[in-house]
Amino acid sequence: MTKLEHTRIYRADATVPRLTLETRDCTFNANISERTLDLKFHLASEGGTTSVLLQIGLDDLPLILKAVASAMPESVGTLSDCAALANRKNLEELAEARRVQGDEKARASSLVQKLEVIEVYVSQKYSEAPAGDDEREAAIKTQLEEIIGSLRLLL
Repeated sequence: MTKLEHTRIYRADATVPRLTLETRDCTFNANISERTLDLKFHLASEGGTTSVLLQIGLDDLPLILKAVASAMPESVGTLSDCAALANRKNLEELAEARRVQGDEKARASSLVQKLEVIEVYVSQKYSEAPAGDDEREAAIKTQLEEIIGSLRLLL
């Protein structure tokens, strides 16, 4: 978790009804698995320390960011930087997906070339088999043609 340097936690309760500074020790984490922004801090309590975790859901972030942009328009530079960062990340992921797709196409093309040699052999055996004795070869030939056809669609 990353420490927030300019964040303060205030607390009020039945004994002290006015908000008072409790701590400046607050951390955050972009929690990918939960799709939340996690804010964590610790409060003094009778038994020692109470840990608090606030999870802000991904669907709530636009509300917060729009409110920040509206109330503090000087933050537009930071919000713009964030958008640019997200766009760069999306472009990197797209480039990686295209690279993987290219690798898979190359692998499929290589496999098709290897299977075409086998297809020629199976076709030859099918043609050479006496009539009535070529059912097994016909089934293998048909399956092989289907596999090669499916792989060609990937190319």
